[in-house]
Amino acid sequence: MRYLPAAIALALFFLISLSYSNEDKDHAGPVDPKIREFVHCINAQRKSIGCPKLKWDNRIAVVAQRHSRDMVSRDFFNHNNPDGKDPFDRLEEANLGFSRAAENIAFGIETGKELFKIWLSNPGHRRNMLDCRFTRHGVGRAGDHWTQLLLKP
Repeated sequence: MRYLPAAIALALFFLISLSYSNEDKDHAGPVDPKIREFVHCINAQRKSIGCPKLKWDNRIAVVAQRHSRDMVSRDFFNHNNPDGKDPFDRLEEANLGFSRAAENIAFGIETGKELFKIWLSNPGHRRNMLDCRFTRHGVGRAGDHWTQLLLKP
């Protein structure tokens, strides 16, 4: 009986650790070094203008990654896929609620730093990246095709 509290404490520790690891897996950050480079650039720029860093969300990144792959596999370059689905449709299909969302796409770019510079020089992409109302994002890349989704829950 004197070991029961230790067993309960161990079980509670395991459950708490499990809940943190499940929460963290959605916000752990990108694995792709080119995407990590882009995320570093965008968050440094946002910090310099007083915006909070964008929080990485793997669920959003999955939607972005699927769109990048789709553009490559079906040979198109557009926010709307050949089935007529736009970024908002794709986010809703993934059960990602949002009050505001935007998407940036690009192709022919090799590095995250280059992508950031190009998007920063374009008024629409710049506005999306530096909009302080966006708090979460995810980026997908298939070869030289990139998709960034930004949202405010």
